[in-house]
Amino acid sequence: MQYLLWSSVIALLISACAPPPTARRAWDSANGITSLWPLLEREWAGLDNLTTEASVEFELDGVRDRATALIQVKGDDLFRMEVRGPLYSHVFTALQQGDSLTVWGPAVGGAWKGAARGSLLRQLTGMDFGQYPLARALLGWVEPAPTGGALQVEYERADRAVVTVTNDPMRRRLWVDLYRGVFLREEIRDAPDRLPVTRTMSDYVAVGPLFLPQRVEIAQGDVRITVVYQNYDLKRVLNAVQFESGISEEQLLRVDY
Repeated sequence: MQYLLWSSVIALLISACAPPPTARRAWDSANGITSLWPLLEREWAGLDNLTTEASVEFELDGVRDRATALIQVKGDDLFRMEVRGPLYSHVFTALQQGDSLTVWGPAVGGAWKGAARGSLLRQLTGMDFGQYPLARALLGWVEPAPTGGALQVEYERADRAVVTVTNDPMRRRLWVDLYRGVFLREEIRDAPDRLPVTRTMSDYVAVGPLFLPQRVEIAQGDVRITVVYQNYDLKRVLNAVQFESGISEEQLLRVDY
């Protein structure tokens, strides 16, 4: 009994000393959910020279594979993800340059090139990321609601809202933390004949002007990808040379755009 009492006291002291959860100070929930969109885009537009390391888990039909990844991002146009397995063995590298995506390595059986938001990712992962390029999908970034679409907001409780955005044929549901101004979950259905994609974002931290989740889980059907970020570096200067594949055009296997 005494042990339980002391355990409760210690737990309360730890929680009292813990730093408050990260929040977007520039956002006021009184201005409505849609006021988050320009903040998100302004933050993403300033994303440059981001380097991060992460652990990655890929699960298919209950079978799990684990790896580590080095991710480099330079805006929307340049993204590189190098995935390594046991003993630093090369699993695959994904490189996005503008609207094209190149993936190569033992895990994919050669070198493939296709559209950044096309069928290549579906063929390689068994998952459809919808309108998201790989960088935004993996970093847990949420696209603003498009103009012209229907938007409905339901308040589950005082600190949480569910936003439904419909822009035929796509339908998205977003779970928003109203106190912190961050997205906790997203569900995307972009075609009646495809299973919805869900993304769950947690453990947000401030990274310069950005608010990024340290844990991102993406699931569709029996496929699940979990990325846990270990650190973020904004000081390492990236240049175009670091985003070259070294793969000749003759080696590439094309995928329809």
